[in-house]
Amino acid sequence: MNRPKKSALFRGLRMTFFCVPLAAIFLLPQLFSGFLLPRQVETAVIHTAAGDVTRREFETSNSAFTQHIRTWTDAENTVVRSDRFAPVSGTQTHESTILTVKGTGTMRTYDVKANRWSEVPLCAGTFPKGMYFIRADGGDSIIVTPLAYRDRGTGMIEYLPSSDGTLKITKTADGFSLSVQSGSVPAGAFSDALALTSHRQLFDWNDVDTLTHWQNYRFTDDNRWCWSGYYYTAPPEYYPNGENYFHALPGAYITCKMVRNAEDGACRMLGIAMLDVMRRQQNEQGFLPSTAGSTWLKNDYGIEPGYYDTRFNTDLWLAVVNAAENYGVTEWLPQARKYADFLVQYAQEHHSSITTGDALLVQDYWHPNGEGLPTHTSLNHHSVEAVFLYRLSCAAGDDSYALVADRMVKGIEQTASRWVRPDGNLHYSLSPAGVGGGADYPYLTYNDLVDLQTQYTARFHHPNAAIRMLAQTKLNWMQKNHVVILY
Repeated sequence: MNRPKKSALFRGLRMTFFCVPLAAIFLLPQLFSGFLLPRQVETAVIHTAAGDVTRREFETSNSAFTQHIRTWTDAENTVVRSDRFAPVSGTQTHESTILTVKGTGTMRTYDVKANRWSEVPLCAGTFPKGMYFIRADGGDSIIVTPLAYRDRGTGMIEYLPSSDGTLKITKTADGFSLSVQSGSVPAGAFSDALALTSHRQLFDWNDVDTLTHWQNYRFTDDNRWCWSGYYYTAPPEYYPNGENYFHALPGAYITCKMVRNAEDGACRMLGIAMLDVMRRQQNEQGFLPSTAGSTWLKNDYGIEPGYYDTRFNTDLWLAVVNAAENYGVTEWLPQARKYADFLVQYAQEHHSSITTGDALLVQDYWHPNGEGLPTHTSLNHHSVEAVFLYRLSCAAGDDSYALVADRMVKGIEQTASRWVRPDGNLHYSLSPAGVGGGADYPYLTYNDLVDLQTQYTARFHHPNAAIRMLAQTKLNWMQKNHVVILY
């Protein structure tokens, strides 16, 4: 792999996050506490249809703090930057310049409580925790203010609201300087932040879909992006648990949605960067373990932390297939195939006994320690697994994956009537004995069934009757109960 020339390095990181422009780092090392220069620890190139994306990782460490910086830079100098600041001793604050712009600009934010967007002229001031969309100097940027956490073990982190960071905007002679400030971060905790900067306009704010997407693609509420990956608000049944706990999420909800969008430049860069982090968490068996504990799985099935969740993993590797198709990132497909090979073997070894012949109804959860009881099968997990295998079969040119998906569709065919509840909704799952239980999600399973029908029809040139019946049943219930479909 050829390393970029130094001049390209300076050009590629001119606008950076959590530090001054890279050239200034080497000219002004005193801007870093302890007078330490960042040490480059890794460089890698990701090939895409629109040109290479270069990942660089830096580390600065002394007796007072450690800082990790990771950037992804594309051919047009759009940069995603993820940063972690971790005090070693004492309580510390940290301020870093994100970018400087010339002229005027605007700042846009979405107010969750008020359910509305606001846009104001760029002006000097200090602004609280939030996700800010900046348009200035001919380009668009996203700034997620620093958020602090403590590691609580087994994939759990505790959010520290008292250490929330801010966005500081300072007027300059010819424009503005934008920086982020952490709150007071105690030793043993860490403060993570995220930014995207671009010299291009990435958003059409007159487009309703753009507004809808980005009011949901938020990383300051239930969904969090950290240096170590994706986190989500911990449900009460997860452990360890406490107020403001978040769990590591292999399924990376927003990331997986972003890479479905082939046109949005911000989705492309954030999606590639985040998938690059998540894919490297794949274990030797081929999946990403759910490291937090679940009292539900432990009590019902004896499953300990570190288990395999079919839905979370399949969503992530389906996102890798989407990145290949939408952005030309085909070099990650071998990892998707490694997961698919694991899933195929898993499906043949861990499926319900209520089906006949070669039909499969795949169990949702399993622990690699070999302990635990057989689990239920939920229709949403099972459907998306088949979708993934059909999609990967096309992307990889390997029909063996589609043949297993065919067997999974047979499992749906043989159990179609069991999924329908007396109230017209669908059961969430079928037990190992084939007994329906639980109320299904409002719309998730419907989306999965529609996707599965699309893949099945593309393969066989006609729709599947069982999938059509279940999708229509679900749609009827949704319409009766005024459920809004979200994708």
